Amino acid sequence: MKGAFAVANDRRSLLAYLLLAAVSVWWAGSYILIKIAVLDVPPATLATARLLIAATVLLVWLRFGHAESLPASFDAWARYAQIALFGHALPLYLIAWASMTVPVSEMAILVATTPLFAVLLACLALREKPSRAIIFGLLVGFISLAGFLSPSGISTLHSSRSAAPLAALLGAAASYALSGRAVARLQDKNALVTGTAVMICAIPMLLPLSLAFERPWAITPTAQALVALLLLGVVSTAVMYVAYYRLIRLSGPAFASTHHYLVPALSIAFGAGFLGERPTPIQMMLMMPIIASVFFARGLISRKL
Repeated sequence: MKGAFAVANDRRSLLAYLLLAAVSVWWAGSYILIKIAVLDVPPATLATARLLIAATVLLVWLRFGHAESLPASFDAWARYAQIALFGHALPLYLIAWASMTVPVSEMAILVATTPLFAVLLACLALREKPSRAIIFGLLVGFISLAGFLSPSGISTLHSSRSAAPLAALLGAAASYALSGRAVARLQDKNALVTGTAVMICAIPMLLPLSLAFERPWAITPTAQALVALLLLGVVSTAVMYVAYYRLIRLSGPAFASTHHYLVPALSIAFGAGFLGERPTPIQMMLMMPIIASVFFARGLISRKL
């Protein structure tokens, strides 16, 4: 018969897997929702609206959920602002902008290269000579990305597309890697407090861009776009980010990073099922080394590089 401690560990493992599954499915589906919403709502306004909706939901949740109150110290808000910039404002805008031309499967795969950048940042932070395995993994990943972004690779994937949207998605991946390091250093135990504070910090980072260049008051989105936007704000941004912060605290950043190679596979399936996007064999051939390098990088993170 198991003791109480063993049972608690089993429950924790089950909760971690459930959170991982929820985060992976919803974040894979969010690329579909972004593609729908961006048809009527420009990128900066789309990202800002997501954050406004998410912040509103989290503030209500925080108010009536009997959770801790938001911190008052300047140092805490400075840490939240760093996470907001690199984990929300910048990548959400870049992804929304790139989604206007890039298929769902490619979006998911390029953003999922976050572990590659995380390993690179870890090497730079440790200031130690990386092992041969690390060098090999990084070389495979970045050489694959170079081939994917080369003129011949782009023309193979899409004859009329430039490299700028693809580079923007890699910028989002690098930004998420920076954010992940900041989240791992947080001392907060309450994921709801973290999520709420971060959303609040991210809104003023994007709102001026929306107001100055996209005239959000003149936008008339369709009902389909509004539903997609609400789902993005409430579920994909508010609920799932709280779940993700909870997952990091429950099982550590290594296990949480597993979603980086679950999301691409799910996104390819969702893109085919909902948008009719079916990657060609040549596209898959170009994508597979990138996916393999992400899997390898996640293994390096698991060893606490």
